[in-house]
Amino acid sequence: MHIVLSNAIVWPGDGREFEGSVVVRDGVIEQVLPGRYAGPLLTVDCGGLAISPGMIDLMMLGGFNRSVLRDDPLEIAREYLRLGVTAVQLCVGTLPPDSQRGVAENARRAMDYAGDDAAEVLGVYLEGPFQQPELTGASLRQFALPPSRENVARVLDEFGPAVTMINVAPGLPGALEAVRQIRAAGKIVAMAHSDAPAEAVLACVEAGATVLGHAWDNNPGRIGDSGVQQPTLEHVALTDERVRFIHLICDGTHVHPVIVRLTLRCRGVEPLCLVTDAVIRAGCPDGPYASDDGRTFTKQHGVGRTDTGWLAGSALLLPDQFRTFVSITGLPPAQAVRTVTLNPAACLGLDHRIGVLAPGCRADLIAWDPATLRVRRVWRAGREIAGLSDFHEVKWTAE
Repeated sequence: MHIVLSNAIVWPGDGREFEGSVVVRDGVIEQVLPGRYAGPLLTVDCGGLAISPGMIDLMMLGGFNRSVLRDDPLEIAREYLRLGVTAVQLCVGTLPPDSQRGVAENARRAMDYAGDDAAEVLGVYLEGPFQQPELTGASLRQFALPPSRENVARVLDEFGPAVTMINVAPGLPGALEAVRQIRAAGKIVAMAHSDAPAEAVLACVEAGATVLGHAWDNNPGRIGDSGVQQPTLEHVALTDERVRFIHLICDGTHVHPVIVRLTLRCRGVEPLCLVTDAVIRAGCPDGPYASDDGRTFTKQHGVGRTDTGWLAGSALLLPDQFRTFVSITGLPPAQAVRTVTLNPAACLGLDHRIGVLAPGCRADLIAWDPATLRVRRVWRAGREIAGLSDFHEVKWTAE
């Protein structure tokens, strides 16, 4: 099929904004043109909506009453597509050893799926097991493991090509060698769930860690013997550009708005990736729900909580987190949209094919209402998706 999306505002993902048209041939972007198209091709009038790349979520644990640990990831990915999220990276925390094989097999099947009726499953982010045991948050502490050579090799073998990113908590015994081992296997290393001193963090960065996982969450700072605040993972990431990407859960609770603005001020928008950390009840009404391990959590005001009130993932989906980010920072949407498109694609090294409006990239597209930042139309590989989800919890209105 050869079509043109015209009469649109174009947000390519690189910060620009202009009136233009997007030419799509056989599911791939052929051209991005300024102005309205006036040629012979079949034209879709977008009525002044803003066209951007489809959104990409790098931290999806579940949603719509389903979990990546017990359900088919494609079922969740189909729901995400209806929101305008056209690609996802699955995420799992600390797991019982007997659960890993099933999760890995389900992920591989989902990654091999060639249909255009679901968000593309890009791979798995192993947020566990290499977490600092006392900082596992809502994950199960008893399944945290030291990043020994044997444990890393076992995880790499179990997940194989399905794993795209692995968290290693700096400061753990064996962390440096683990970073090198994971990088040698061609995987990305993230850092989170650690209160390691700056020296340990910098050593991991030197060894090849390039991503800060869910910044400002479960990475507490230390107070030194003299009462002086010691630098954290975040302080290193804000001052060292070798940390190429910073993941933020922007639901208004996991990270205080002042700290969101601080992060933007220090590093700019280029390294920032909004991630949902979305749990089972994301996309569902508030109320209690059973976790995969049988514990009872509660979804309330866009977050999940344990029975002690501890945060247990977010329940605010990516369109709402994007609106929250724009509201908190005041950044123009055309600039902010890269946090959910180009940046996450680049984080995984996929910005040559998704996450940007450019010739040769797959035509995963969103049409936004620029006045409300609500998703109005979605295309996956050039095919328009019917039955969009209208689920939203955050309102935003352009001034």
